[in-house]
Parts: sequence; structure tokens; C-alpha cells
Amino acid sequence: SYAVKLEKNNLKRSNTMAEELGKFSLEHVSNVYLEDPDGNISNHTNWRGTADGYGVIYGTLIFGPTPLMEMNDSLEGGPVKWIGQAFLEDGTGLAGSGSGQWSKKPGEHIWETDYVIQISDGTKVRSVGELHLDTLIFSGTNFSVDE
Repeated sequence: SYAVKLEKNNLKRSNTMAEELGKFSLEHVSNVYLEDPDGNISNHTNWRGTADGYGVIYGTLIFGPTPLMEMNDSLEGGPVKWIGQAFLEDGTGLAGSGSGQWSKKPGEHIWETDYVIQISDGTKVRSVGELHLDTLIFSGTNFSVDE
């Protein structure tokens, strides 16, 4: 919808990408669907893989909440949230949480994501990715954030 595209464009303008930090590639583990008291559905998708500079990562990408009757082929996008943990090569760990938007890639079986993550070391990362629904691979690029 227009509102989703507008919000996504505003996110892009408000958090300028400064430099590429590296790539990430994750494999799908599972989904959990939750319904709130108002009947809105959240799709919690669990992932594991690696990210340059962060080592092994595990995380949950949450789509929604979305009203049940809107969860059909006409849904073009909406809010998304990432919550995850990284296990760095030096044995240390970090956690992160952030939010943004997702949207369907026209004519393809792909969802695009764009969100900013607050990392537990005080930094922020903008993560831009593609979730390939046919292969269940979620990959993309992380960028530093200039505020």
C-alpha cells in the first residue's frame, strides 16, 4: 500500500547509510504465529546463520501485527521487527533489536526488509535484506547509521 511505501521511504531518509559493514546470510528455522486480543496476527520467523563482523547469529524476524482478514495475497507489506543475538569469533556476544518495514518485491516470491537495529554495544546498524520465500534464505547487507 501507499502508506507502507511512504513509511519505508521515510525510514530511508531518516537513517542515511554511511558505509557497508558486511553481508549476512541466514537460513529459516521455524515460524511461530501469535494472535493478540484484538485478533491481529504476528508471524515470528526464526533464523540462524552468519554476518560479517558478527560471527554466528540467531534471531527472530517478526512480521506484523496484521489483522487476520488482511493476511492474504493483497498484503503488500507492513511493520517488521528484528531481535537477535550474535556470537562473535573472539568468544564475545552481542544482542540487538530494531524495527522498520517489509514489502513484497513486485513480480517475485521475495519480501524486502529495511530496518535499523540498536546493538548492545551502543552502535546502530541499518539492515537491508531479501527473504526468498522459495528457498527460505534471508540475506542482505548491513550498513553503519549516520544520525
